[in-house]
Amino acid sequence: MTGTGDVAAPRPQRLEAASVVAAGLAFISIFAGPARADTTDQLLDQLKAKGILTKGEYRKLKARHAAETAAPARAAVASRAAQPLATPSDRYITRLDKGIGARVGAVDVRLSGQLAFFATEQFKQAGTASIAGGLGGGSLYNNSSAIRSGLLPSALALNLSTEQEGYKVSFSLGLYAGGNNIRVGLLNGNSSGASVALGTPGVDLRQVFGEISSPDLGSLKVGRDLGLFAADAILNDFTLFGAGTIAANASPSNTSLGRIGFGYVYADWIPQLTYTTPDFHGVTVSVGAFSPYQQFDNAGSYVSAAGVLPYSGVITGHDQPGFQARVKYIGELAPGMKLTLWTSGLTQRHRVESGDAILLPRGAGVRSMAIDAGGRLDVGPVTLVGYGYKGVGLGTTGLYFDGVGYDGERRKSSGYYAQAGYTIFERLTFGGSYGVSYLDANLADYPGRLGDGALVSANASTIGFVKYRFTDWVTFQSEFVRSVSHNLLGQGVRTNALVAGTIFSF
Repeated sequence: MTGTGDVAAPRPQRLEAASVVAAGLAFISIFAGPARADTTDQLLDQLKAKGILTKGEYRKLKARHAAETAAPARAAVASRAAQPLATPSDRYITRLDKGIGARVGAVDVRLSGQLAFFATEQFKQAGTASIAGGLGGGSLYNNSSAIRSGLLPSALALNLSTEQEGYKVSFSLGLYAGGNNIRVGLLNGNSSGASVALGTPGVDLRQVFGEISSPDLGSLKVGRDLGLFAADAILNDFTLFGAGTIAANASPSNTSLGRIGFGYVYADWIPQLTYTTPDFHGVTVSVGAFSPYQQFDNAGSYVSAAGVLPYSGVITGHDQPGFQARVKYIGELAPGMKLTLWTSGLTQRHRVESGDAILLPRGAGVRSMAIDAGGRLDVGPVTLVGYGYKGVGLGTTGLYFDGVGYDGERRKSSGYYAQAGYTIFERLTFGGSYGVSYLDANLADYPGRLGDGALVSANASTIGFVKYRFTDWVTFQSEFVRSVSHNLLGQGVRTNALVAGTIFSF
């Protein structure tokens, strides 16, 4: 054998060793991973130093090992890049699928609201009768102009909601503001305004409540929100996004009246505990306990032979909450035909306290009761709404306004409204409505004493409107409003008004 053969003889051994090393490297790469990279490199260096691996084999195995080590590292980097930052799951922010707001961890944060301003022109009053508690009057001598809120004030509402242990839990807060200066009064921002320089508008924190619900158990609402009785009457009023009757237009308060007092009694925003059942084929039932309100003399006083007397009694004592309930149905009768029906009622006990202006002994009580019913039919471009109510001790315009006479006898009240609208091009809507609220006299109210007969007996209005939706956020509405009030003597006053303005809503 030549020397060359002596040198080449170990070649098969080196190849066998190289195969063993390669298998070992694969084993180490699979089970040891990147953490053993330094050990593998040292092993290759030792095998090369002992002559078991040639320089070519050494370079090839080193390159292979480097590639196998780098691949998991690149995959880990790519995986980390595709994942959000290592932030606690209840802290990160993502966008909502719908609405204005964001999702903060597991909590949906939503904002909604509107900007409501209207230019109004009320023409001077026709008729000179005195109508105590009437809403249809104005100035006897001049027209009045204002830039003011409509039936809705401007608002910003916040809602937080999340899912916890199978329940949906939410919190709502509504901030409402009129555009005109407020005058401090018994009705706060709903008192007549003040058209005087350096005044400021008020913020009406009318809505703050929490709710917990589940599809199987229904929902429980705790806090201050719109009442159940007459709520659907105002929510289906076409002047909700307009103005309606603009009483006290020379010094506007936070809002106009819409049809409040002209077809329904204001539902109001009341502290409450209200339970609503799960939806059963479109039917829900709501029942609630409400913070009680007093019997209030809204009409004022008159001069009699016995002196100055109030038109209505004042009862401020409450020994139990008020109670309200509603049954509501919403269903689709056919494609493009939606029907909404509702009926609601209330009852509250009022008791005489020391200092109350009423001819009843202290501790005596009266109970107010009322019921209403209404419906809305949407058929393609046509919308029809009808509503009516009846009560005793309920009063008119606001809850328990002039609900009892000074003698303590409850007054009956009733009212209704009907309206229709037609929409073309899905943007332009024409419509009109008529409504009236009655306050019936009791035996002590009939004329016979000086000024007694001036108590309001009816407020009625006729409204025509046109509405145009510029965008999803911006709607323009213009109205002609004719408002009439009568007293117990049959005397009346009348005012006409023009309204034009916009609602920016989101």
